[in-house]
Amino acid sequence: MTRRSDPASGAEQAPGFKARRTARHALSDVQAKLAPQDVYNVEIRVQNLSTAGFMAECAAPVRIGSYVSLDIPGIGPVQAQVRWQIGVRMGGMFLDPISLSRCEWTAEKAAPAEMV
Repeated sequence: MTRRSDPASGAEQAPGFKARRTARHALSDVQAKLAPQDVYNVEIRVQNLSTAGFMAECAAPVRIGSYVSLDIPGIGPVQAQVRWQIGVRMGGMFLDPISLSRCEWTAEKAAPAEMV
């Protein structure tokens, strides 16, 4: 279980608390396809991403614990496991960490060099 660390609430002392190991990058409703077990595709809106996983909005139910493939521009299909789903929000953990520097969703675009 992961909870946000809020010093005022004492949440970091709560049973089962685990601090996030990697920083999350907020995204602006990035559209993507999720392919559970390579059986069908589900449209999702990725809300945030880290080297270890993602959080998205998904109207369709996806079985917790199922293995999925998320197509990430600049990286390609990435295998993940669905860890939770509450309502339309869901979270997944990548089976192998990804490099955010290759991800087109998070990579900083270099400004074009000025012509001399």
